[in-house]
Amino acid sequence: MLDETGYGRLNFILAITLPTNPRFNIESTQLHVLAHITQAKGAIGDASTRLVSYTKMGRSFVLNITSIECAVGRVETRAKKPNGEWVTVDQSEGLCQTAFHQEEQEFEEDG
Repeated sequence: MLDETGYGRLNFILAITLPTNPRFNIESTQLHVLAHITQAKGAIGDASTRLVSYTKMGRSFVLNITSIECAVGRVETRAKKPNGEWVTVDQSEGLCQTAFHQEEQEFEEDG
């Protein structure tokens, strides 16, 4: 697993339940909570310590929601670039971090 800071837009959260399936080695029903994110292209660095800006969105991807450590904001500005840019507002340094904890749940089998 890589420990990396990245910025993007959270598009939606998806919760799926995988039923038992010996063919795929799923021995018990499993709940997975996933995040669909679009990358902020060119937003590199730690926005809690310096300005991090970007002008375009990059690729979209899906990851486990527990990979998200912090939710930040963004502000559109036209101060440096005439066509505008987005600046990430990250006030997380020294604050509580976002935590997603999945509770164990029991599922009833259909049928």
